[in-house]
Amino acid sequence: TAIDFIGTIYINLLKFMIGPIVFTSIAETIYDSSRKRGHLIVKSVLIFTVMFLATFFLTSILVLIINPAKGFTFELSDYEGALGSLSIKDIIINLFPTNLISMFQANQLFAIIFFAYLVGYCATKAEKGDAVIDVIKGFKNVLFKLLEYIMYLTPLAVFSLMSNTIAKYGAVVFEVGIKYILTAYLAGFVTIIVIMILPVWVFAKMNPFTFVKKTYKIWLITVTTCSSAATLPTTMKVCKEDLNIDKEITDIVVPLGCTIHMCGGAVSFALLGLFCSSLFGIEVNLTTYIIMIVASLLINMSAPGIPNGGVVIGATYLQLLGIPLDFIGFYSGIYKILDMLYTTLNVSGDITANVIINYSKNKGK
Repeated sequence: TAIDFIGTIYINLLKFMIGPIVFTSIAETIYDSSRKRGHLIVKSVLIFTVMFLATFFLTSILVLIINPAKGFTFELSDYEGALGSLSIKDIIINLFPTNLISMFQANQLFAIIFFAYLVGYCATKAEKGDAVIDVIKGFKNVLFKLLEYIMYLTPLAVFSLMSNTIAKYGAVVFEVGIKYILTAYLAGFVTIIVIMILPVWVFAKMNPFTFVKKTYKIWLITVTTCSSAATLPTTMKVCKEDLNIDKEITDIVVPLGCTIHMCGGAVSFALLGLFCSSLFGIEVNLTTYIIMIVASLLINMSAPGIPNGGVVIGATYLQLLGIPLDFIGFYSGIYKILDMLYTTLNVSGDITANVIINYSKNKGK
């Protein structure tokens, strides 16, 4: 237990990166999206949102049925009941802080997200707004490089945090980890069937076996790279050449989906939020659940498409909800296995939305 300070430093560094990364990522995404064709953007975001919500609900049902955290409770160190005190009224008020610096200092994430949306949109309307976004993009690139260096600490941090956890609770934590991973993969399998293959079959009239046959090569890349950004060129090639989707649609929908559409994120957020709530003995009521959905949907749009980016986003999500970050160290240790699934779901969902939008456009001709 004497080496747990390494893991503490790691978690502190992740918390330090949360606000700046969320702000720069969202501001750039909103700016780039607002400059593209409006009707395709609206249609894409609508489909992405529906798929995200449906995946979140499906995963929530499975988590409640399986309850992977059952029989195991973490000791709370500094939890003050923040999750139970959340309210829609407080969140709306906190969207309008009185001080820009204190907003980042206090990690007021809802306010940071809201401010990032405003900056990204207003930059498209203001004179020389592109110059501001160029600065933001440059700062984001620096932050991502810094995050890359922080991730080098992951092996030591995971060693520190997991060994400390095992020292406290015993080998039972491995059982909890296995249950967490199996729950995630079951939710992922159900998502592929219900949220992707079935809609493509029903709404786009595409044979399910044809869809899987033409997209499975993407899965080989997502599993090995764990990066939707790294998979993007292959994804666009498959959509254009194998699925014969209109180039104009693909050039807008797929890159947009790479940033804001994350079915894997829906599985990740629903499982992580409900699991940690159960793990720490925190009751989730209807208001809290709605806040979970809204928070996950907003944060999801800032998720960096890089390996281990989900660890930072997961920490962001838990901190926003007021859930202790004690589980993040263990989560980092198993995240590589989870990331293979989440990235595959993210990219497959982008392709699904692309197929449906392309079919609806051609049908209207």
